[in-house]
Amino acid sequence: MLSLRTLSLLLALSMPAGALTVPHLAGTTEIKTTPKRIVVLEFGFMDALAKLGVKPVGIAADGDTAADVLPHLRKYYGPALPTVGNRHSPSLERILALKPDLIIADENDHRTIYPQLGRIAPTLLLRSYRGTYKDQLDQFGLISKIVGKEALGKAVLADHTRLFAKVKATSSPKAGKMVVGVLTPNGFYVHSDRSYVGSLLEALGRDNPTRMRDDQTQYQLSLEGLSALNPDTLVVLYNAEHQAAFDRFKAEPLVQALPAGKHNRVYTFNRDLWAKGRGVIGLEHILSDMFSSRVLSGKAAR
Repeated sequence: MLSLRTLSLLLALSMPAGALTVPHLAGTTEIKTTPKRIVVLEFGFMDALAKLGVKPVGIAADGDTAADVLPHLRKYYGPALPTVGNRHSPSLERILALKPDLIIADENDHRTIYPQLGRIAPTLLLRSYRGTYKDQLDQFGLISKIVGKEALGKAVLADHTRLFAKVKATSSPKAGKMVVGVLTPNGFYVHSDRSYVGSLLEALGRDNPTRMRDDQTQYQLSLEGLSALNPDTLVVLYNAEHQAAFDRFKAEPLVQALPAGKHNRVYTFNRDLWAKGRGVIGLEHILSDMFSSRVLSGKAAR
């Protein structure tokens, strides 16, 4: 069933040709014409424009040097495309220099600079970084309408629905309680049922017992905390440079004592793709990983 917010959004976007009044997390923004010079400040929005074939004039990248683009998005965003700094702290000066006619910003990272962004160009404040699976799909539909690609957007979402159904058909109660988190040398960061990946697992029919803590959808969890959750299936996300950290983690007696450890249901996937791959392109890769690995089935990891 559609929420009141979704209904109001659809109604607002069903205006006659001309200006769109778009509700978002900081109020409403009027977009007078189809934007041509868009700056996007988070991966989910980059993903949406790439899938719709719309090239922004600027993006916010990742990493300390703000020069990194997620591997699965690099073919869409080459080195010649201007970056406006790190996605967590973009440069207002660089954004201004690009003369955007629309900025798409993230609630978690950009709320404090929203007034300044709004003085540069019409700005939408959406929830990607801490958004759920449903948030990503809703925002894709919204962006497709704004950029004049609504028909393509609907076709993309229809394709996604078919892939989602294919993967959900592999989901079995035998997988039991499923916990997912990111592993770094600094610790294990669990993703709750309100996180992007955590909510995706729930939508696919799996039980994610991890709840939000102190309004955080993702947070560091001790081995004792992980033991208390007692997962039957454990999904660990890490990058190749942290292989040694994973080897130590998997060898921990508390991890080995979990049902997931005892029955060889500890699955590993790429952190950048799963934890940061928000949007329909990212979801294509994540769902493909789920299907090929049988992670939802309750079978032992290969």
